[in-house]
Amino acid sequence: LKYNFSLLDKGREIAFREKNLTRAMIILHKGKILTESYAEGFDKQTMINGWSMTKSITSTLVGILVKKGVLSIQDSNLFDTWKDERNAIKVKDLLKMQSGLYFEESYDELSTATNMLFRSECVADIPMDQDAIFKPGEKWYYSSGTTNLLSQLMRNTLGDGAYYALVYEELFHRIGMNTAVLESDQTGTFIGSSFCFARPREWAQLGQLYLQYGFWNGQQIIDSSWVEFVQRPAEKSTGRYGGHFWLNAYGSIYPKLPHNMYFCSGFQGQRIFIFPSQDLVVVRMGLSENWDMQAFLLTILESLEK
Repeated sequence: LKYNFSLLDKGREIAFREKNLTRAMIILHKGKILTESYAEGFDKQTMINGWSMTKSITSTLVGILVKKGVLSIQDSNLFDTWKDERNAIKVKDLLKMQSGLYFEESYDELSTATNMLFRSECVADIPMDQDAIFKPGEKWYYSSGTTNLLSQLMRNTLGDGAYYALVYEELFHRIGMNTAVLESDQTGTFIGSSFCFARPREWAQLGQLYLQYGFWNGQQIIDSSWVEFVQRPAEKSTGRYGGHFWLNAYGSIYPKLPHNMYFCSGFQGQRIFIFPSQDLVVVRMGLSENWDMQAFLLTILESLEK
């Protein structure tokens, strides 16, 4: 395989235009770094918050527990305080953002999301107390609260020691995310929706794990069936969302890009794009998503000359 390096340079130029506010860009092809670039003041050692890309880490942790037989996506009766219709909510419903629980995913003013992240002692308390306003599976609605319910569920299921080991010993250290930090709330529950800091190369490792169907250095970290599960669209999401990963099914988000591309997404344009057919991972970290990422990615794809 040959590469058109002038097109790679063009892709880099698009990403790092001043108004795009890109801080880091990494391209992995066939598991190797093809190119990486950083804005002034950033380098390969810089820890950057992935914001909602952290949700995909939470999904991966659930996947590890499913592989071990500790959890099932069909599990219901998830919390002792849910003694009403919320008993019907399954792990699958939380992963697919179709729990039916009320939640305000708004950051322009005080909301359930901002109170959860910045004003509550336990990050699971606010979403756990919300009413069910739809039946599970009836409506798709993006909710950071559901992710933190999954985080609390894992803690309740495992106990603290195994819960903390799960993040670092069972995932981060096994795939080379050795300096990554997943922040916890004041009670010790990981804020699985929003606050993981990692080096750009480490974020790329997460994408590569999924590109390799959960296989890493001779070990199956998550089952290949889990990788397939996260790519299956939630029924009401119009092909845009799977199991805590965003999807491009039917070209629902990026019409000109491969429909089997899927990605981790965070506030201000943190992205890990996974291209299974091209054996490609593209990471972009920055401070703005108000620019043409599709043109950037098309240029990268065109640079892979057969």
